[in-house]
Amino acid sequence: ASLVIGAAFKKTEKKYGARAQRYATLEAGAAAENILLESIALGLGAAFVGAFDDERVAQTAALPEGATPLAIVVVGIPKK
Repeated sequence: ASLVIGAAFKKTEKKYGARAQRYATLEAGAAAENILLESIALGLGAAFVGAFDDERVAQTAALPEGATPLAIVVVGIPKK
């Protein structure tokens, strides 16, 4: 499974102003870390992906308009 973690910066800006992008990015990193840790705890394999085409990922994942993908976590059953 590929889990896309994204943010709606304009929505976040309403609450956090100029620091919105920083907070959203930090939260995305924390979410990714939690997914990675839980995956390993469940005996699954997981990997963080940070290099991707933003527009292509947003379209493929059907993110809502205005949402920006920040990270992808790929989770699966590891080879033995």
